[in-house]
Amino acid sequence: MGEFPGDIYSNLNFPTAADDLPYCFIDMVTTIDGKILSGKRDEHVLDLGSKTDHMLMKRIEGQADGVLVGAQTLRTTLAKWSPASRARIVVSASGNLPYESQFFDGENTFVATSESSTLQPNGRARLLKAGQNTVDFRKLFHRLRNELGIQTLLVLGGSELNAQLLAANLVDELFVTIAPKVKLGRDVPTYADGDPLPRESLQRYNLIEHHVIGDEIFIRYRRDQFADNPITG
Repeated sequence: MGEFPGDIYSNLNFPTAADDLPYCFIDMVTTIDGKILSGKRDEHVLDLGSKTDHMLMKRIEGQADGVLVGAQTLRTTLAKWSPASRARIVVSASGNLPYESQFFDGENTFVATSESSTLQPNGRARLLKAGQNTVDFRKLFHRLRNELGIQTLLVLGGSELNAQLLAANLVDELFVTIAPKVKLGRDVPTYADGDPLPRESLQRYNLIEHHVIGDEIFIRYRRDQFADNPITG
């Protein structure tokens, strides 16, 4: 039932981001009720999406200059995960990270943190500081574009990181895989949590493409900068 994976997401065309920022897109798989976990917060979620979802996620990874993740997401990801992009960035305040993970095997691996942080990364990871007491993501994005040459940036969660980037008006596209499952739970994280936007500041996205493969739906949205009142960072 539905399409075959074929060339879906194999040749993504992204516009050039403005203001010396990378073009940013989030990719997440959720249940029908919007949850991003199948088990507990400290467990991986490989069983949430299908093998097709994993394959298409890898395709998207391979077309991004950099991958950005939150520390909790990295801690709950299997140690053998090695993103296909050339640069890998994890956001952390404490430095409590799984440095044995293959995520840190790349030559261009960074820990993004604040200027006041005293953390010292292990291995080959380098510090990338932006913001005085907390990470200023707009400043971080400027550094990624101007110092590291990252023009396309893939964000893989978690929900709080996604929310901060959305609220800062830094996200250009959303990729969503809807898995045919229901999780439930009042405190289970969703695609993006954080503080709610007021009604007059709701963000609007245009549907770029969608695909049905088996019982999963793969959706791609692009930010409509003219149909809403974007929040300034």
